[in-house]
Amino acid sequence: MFKSNPIARALRKPGRRLLTALGVAALSLAPGHSSFAQGAKTESLDAVHAAFLFNFAKFTTWPAVNDLDTSIKFCIQSDTIGQEAFSGWGKKRIQNRPVRVAFFSSFTASELQNCSVMFLSAAPGGASLNELRDFATTHNTLLVSDLSGFGSNGGHIELYEANRRLRFRVNLGALEKARLSLGAGVLNLAEIVTTTGEFK
Repeated sequence: MFKSNPIARALRKPGRRLLTALGVAALSLAPGHSSFAQGAKTESLDAVHAAFLFNFAKFTTWPAVNDLDTSIKFCIQSDTIGQEAFSGWGKKRIQNRPVRVAFFSSFTASELQNCSVMFLSAAPGGASLNELRDFATTHNTLLVSDLSGFGSNGGHIELYEANRRLRFRVNLGALEKARLSLGAGVLNLAEIVTTTGEFK
């Protein structure tokens, strides 16, 4: 189960350094890790992605808090990260704000406008990636994806695997447009990229 793996234990300790938490996440991709030995590769990878999202949110600064909804809302594209990876998140707090998790399959502005963090692996029905990127910029939503080239096409954070570890690229220019900022602890671990093209 998710709660028994090392990533879940890291998330239950809010004082743990970002480097340690993300280091645990990266370790979970290595062959021979106990979760893989138990045949739980997919579940473990989901937990790794969830851990990264949680820590990104911990070190993100948003320009303002909606008086009607003070929560940190994670909007997760359906069929990307299993719901089990977010078990217990409703009891957590980030920056002293309650945490919510919602799943979406198509682009609906009314459902997505209060997202603090959005994760996707493909263009959702009803919008192109360029439209979704522009929407996230307007609504100050941290946009994260594991799509290849996501960062250089204007996405905020791109997750990618290198040497059996999950790493990430950050587009500072795109973050600035969305009036978002990431803490130095995150940026020191990231590969910094710039926008060089558009999503196709």
